This record gives sequence, structure tokens and C-alpha cells, in this order.
Amino acid sequence: MMGNSNIKERVFASLNERIYEFDHDSGLHVQIIPKKGFKKKFAFLATDFGSVNTEYIDENGKKVAVPCGTAHFLEHKLYEQPDGDVMNQFAALGADCNAATGFSKTFYYFECTQNFEASLDILLRHVFHPYFTKENVEKEKGIIVQEINMYLDDAYYVGSAELLKLLYKVNPVRNDIAGTEESVMSITPEMLYACHDAFYRPNNMCLTVVGDVTTESVQEALQRAKLPTQKGKIIKVYPDEPTEIFGKSSKCIMETSQTLFNFGFKDNPAKYKGIEMVRRKLAGRIAKEVLFGSSSDLYEKLYNSGYINYDFYASYEIEREYGMFTLSGASEKVDIIQEEIKKYIENISKNGVNTKEFTAVRNALHGSSIRAFDALSYLGRAFGQFYLQGMDAFDYLTTCGKITEEEVNDIIKNLLRGEMAISVVEPKGGFDI
Repeated sequence: MMGNSNIKERVFASLNERIYEFDHDSGLHVQIIPKKGFKKKFAFLATDFGSVNTEYIDENGKKVAVPCGTAHFLEHKLYEQPDGDVMNQFAALGADCNAATGFSKTFYYFECTQNFEASLDILLRHVFHPYFTKENVEKEKGIIVQEINMYLDDAYYVGSAELLKLLYKVNPVRNDIAGTEESVMSITPEMLYACHDAFYRPNNMCLTVVGDVTTESVQEALQRAKLPTQKGKIIKVYPDEPTEIFGKSSKCIMETSQTLFNFGFKDNPAKYKGIEMVRRKLAGRIAKEVLFGSSSDLYEKLYNSGYINYDFYASYEIEREYGMFTLSGASEKVDIIQEEIKKYIENISKNGVNTKEFTAVRNALHGSSIRAFDALSYLGRAFGQFYLQGMDAFDYLTTCGKITEEEVNDIIKNLLRGEMAISVVEPKGGFDI
């Protein structure tokens, strides 16, 4: 190991796992999870910048507006460099690469079995050293607008997007990650450079490497990368979002063969920090399986009655900026399903979850979390994204077995018994909600 006293080693003896962490001189937080003997290597570079970041205050105290879709646009353009398409450069080295923009973060990653150092050089170079011109930005606008229109023709996407607009009044999570045609057309190279300078500073980012790699090799790559010098932090501005839902119901008519529904409940992430947020995430994950999984009483009742099919799905998400519990599926009996869910939740809120079912689900999820330590790409994503949200992925992967019935019952009583938002997409000749 190089002589860097800043490197901290955390050892988890029960799992025979360890992680090395340090803050690079540039401010970039680095996590290295060694996997001796593994052939595959994975690198994940994430920034705390997503579609919800539509406003910030710069070093001069000036408030800057960011057009919707800018984070996504920036992600696309960072793959174009003066020496060609970055994806082709990764492919030439035998590495698979990709990127994604979410509500709260943007990330870039690659995995390979050879040429790791050269691939890491490419990752650091293309993410930290942007290349925008008027011509390549204008060309990209047409591509992204086409992508937006494609999603707007997808009934499943429209249904979930409409649900977000019901749940949230002003939080930018209600906006499409890719933006609108109008917002995308307003983006300029100058805006992209300004956003890159504001949000792609190393102290707003995290690099996670998993595999049979040395700390020295990662440090040497950072030295070669010539990362931007340490800068102060800009202030991210978020609107004050009410705790209650914004709207109760919406209906869209589209070219679809079946009626689609999305039900949603709005959680309050401000109540949870650090390990509390970790436990809330895990309790929500257990709750959705116990209450609405394919072996639950409600699922079997609705399925056997012909009210739902295999598309029925529950999800719980909570991040620093938003939180929601959602249910989705396809059915011509949305009103019946809605009433059955309300009665089901009310009944369980009085009696609590079944202890045997709770224990079985919790133990199964705990086992899958422990097995995840052998999934390099999952580990890299988890550690990088959790760090940016102020959480510890080790806590998440090892705490599932400690979640209590009370925590799951709290979600049922204080979240699922709250107001429900309902988004329906139906073909012509449907019904009113």
C-alpha cells in the first residue's frame, strides 16, 4: 500500500470482508473493496447530482436555475470526447461500460476481466474532463427529444409518471428525468459546463472499486487523471414540499390493450438520517413482500378472483429527497382492488403482521443481502450510492436480520393508512375513478 495515512481500513470479520476508504487530495471519496482471486473487476463513479437538482447557489451567492433534464443531458454528452466515442474506447479494451441518471444521482461504471488500469483511466478522464461544442449539443437535443417522446408513448411509464405528479406538488421528482422538449431545447454548452463545474467537483462524488485490485493501482490512476483541484461546495436548493399528497386521482386514455393502475403513498424522508434511513429502507422492503408479495393473502385473493395478473407489483423507495410506497398492475377492476387494499391494510394495522410470515421474509432477505457480497457490480453500486445519501452500505447489507416487527407495523399504520393517490391509464371506453 502507498504511504497514505489517510487510508482507513474497516474489517468485518464475521463476513470475511474489508473495505479501504480515503479522501483524495481533490476531495473525491474513494472506496476499495478487495476481492482476492476474483477475475472480474468493477468501478463505479457517482455524483450527487440528479434530476431533482434544478437550482443551486454558486460561490458568489448567485442562485442558478438548471433546466429540467440537464443531469441526463450531461450524462449523455460526457461520453463524447475529442478523440471519439468513449464507449468504443472501453470496448476496445474488452470492458463493458454504461451510465444512468436518477432522481438524486448520476453514475458511470465499467466492468472487465483485463485492462483494468487503462479502463479506469478512461472512466476518470471522460467524466472529469468534459467536451461540449455548439454542434454536438445541438445534435444531442434531437436524440433526447426523440427518447422523451418514446417514453410518452409508453402507457406503463405514463402511469408511473402521473402518480409522481399526484404525490408531489413542487419537488422536482415529479418531473421527467429526461426533461421536456422545451427544457431540453433550452440547454446550451455554457449551461452544461456550469453544471459540470458545480456538481462534478470531486468533493461531490464517490469512486467505488471492487475486485482483485490494489489500493496503489487506484491511487496511481487518480494521479494520472489530473482531477480538478479542491473547491468549495455549492449550495443545492430544494423547494419546500408539503407532507401530504398533492392530488388524489388522475386518468389518462392511451393506446393500450388493458387498464393500468398505480397506487401511491407518500413518505417523509426528513424524519430519517443515517442508520435510521437504512432501517426504514429495509423495513419497507420487508413490508412490501409480507403484504403484497406473490405468497401474501391479498395477492392470492386478488389473483384467484381474476382481478390481477402477474404484473401486480409493490415497491418502496426512500432517499434523502423523497420517499414513496407504490403498487402497480393491470386490471379492469381498479375500484375493487382499491377497496380490497384499504380493507386489508386496515385489518393488518389493527392486528400487526403475521410473525411467522414476517420472520420468513426477513430471513430470506437477510440471506440474499449476505450473498450480495459476492456480486461485484451490486456491491459497487450499493456502496457508491449509499455513501452519497449519507448512509453506509455495510449497515444496509448486515442489518436486515435485525429489523423488528414494530418497524414494519409502523409503515403499515403511519404510511399505508394515509392518503392514497391513484393514477389510471386506460384504453378508450374505460371507467371513471
